Amino acid sequence: MSQHHAAGAARPPGRLRLALATGVPFGLFWGVIVAVQDGPVADAGPAAYAILAGASVVAGALFGLVMALVLGHLQDRAAQRTGVAGVVAQGAVRAAVPGPEVLARVAEAAALLPGARLAAVDGSRALLRTGVSWRSWGERVEIEVLPQGPAARVVLRSRPLVPFTLVDQGRNADNVARLAAWVAALP
Repeated sequence: MSQHHAAGAARPPGRLRLALATGVPFGLFWGVIVAVQDGPVADAGPAAYAILAGASVVAGALFGLVMALVLGHLQDRAAQRTGVAGVVAQGAVRAAVPGPEVLARVAEAAALLPGARLAAVDGSRALLRTGVSWRSWGERVEIEVLPQGPAARVVLRSRPLVPFTLVDQGRNADNVARLAAWVAALP
């Protein structure tokens, strides 16, 4: 009776993209901190600032390399486990109950997701938001109910709250899978 599939981005973020997204801010931050704390002395001249800039680039590149390897590996493992390569997950499930009943019981769904709360219910949609955890800055989970006779088709979508998130370690795919199981089990 239920049909569930999770779909996300076609492929996980590339290692170069992860390296740049983590390394560039780290290098800039590191360079500013060193310049403010110890900074080249006034009589050192422009060469000292060039050395500091070069060291910042090297530090950022090394940090970006390590983070690309670690975060890329974690995202690859999550993609193998969940079948969703990216950070946006979507699934559809046929519910055995009418659409209004699914929406009336959506608070139960919020209890299934760690740190989630019901943000809004309007017409045929409900919006859940999850809290911050060590894996995520939170997610926006949408439950859309499409009536189909005495039953309903429920479309589930989960995406990070922070739009430029590159790695979620399968958190959004897990949200969709938990909610799909809940919808399929509704009496």
